[in-house]
Amino acid sequence: MVVVTAPTSLPPASLQEGPPPPALARAGAYRCRAGYRCRAAPFPERGGEMLLVLSEAQRADLGCLPRAGAAGKLNIDVDTIQHGVEGLMYLLTESSKVMISETDFQDSIHVLGFSDELNKLLLQLYLDNRKEIRSVLSELAPKLPSYHNLEWRLDVQLASRSLRQQIKPAVTIKLHLNENNDHTAHVLQADPSTLLHLIQQLEQALGEMKMNHCRRIVRNMK
Repeated sequence: MVVVTAPTSLPPASLQEGPPPPALARAGAYRCRAGYRCRAAPFPERGGEMLLVLSEAQRADLGCLPRAGAAGKLNIDVDTIQHGVEGLMYLLTESSKVMISETDFQDSIHVLGFSDELNKLLLQLYLDNRKEIRSVLSELAPKLPSYHNLEWRLDVQLASRSLRQQIKPAVTIKLHLNENNDHTAHVLQADPSTLLHLIQQLEQALGEMKMNHCRRIVRNMK
């Protein structure tokens, strides 16, 4: 068998398929009640006008806040108070993730029908704690692998004992990642047509991510 190899930094001994990346624990995830998206996740910087959309369940939970101060006299059950706290947590964390402005925050809670005094208290609570909330969310966010380096090699088989004339190319890629402060390497091998198809699919996915519909979905998942 005759093999023509393009010179690269990828050594022949590294043509072993690397182990699959270990499963990453979703640090900071916690149990959620129906109607809430409760998870620790990275968050983007705020850009442009942004309002926080509250579901009917979240509005109902936050609706008990005006009565919370007189919970003992009104005989409000513990579950109602707990749901109110969960709603308040959601309001503050989601607002802090995108760092919405004071005006956007006020517009977001306007639909709750609170008094002006309570709206001012909630706004001040948000302004006083949003930086600390973002800091805590950053620590809870899962550490995903990041790109470090890429090596590649092109092997072409020109002949074998059974077939003297043939062209059988293969591209070997060694991907280096930073994963939990450690360097890991994963080796992949494919023929040029498969590699070209993969590139086309990735370019198509990147193009779709720029569409407004996809941006809205990603923003709601944060």
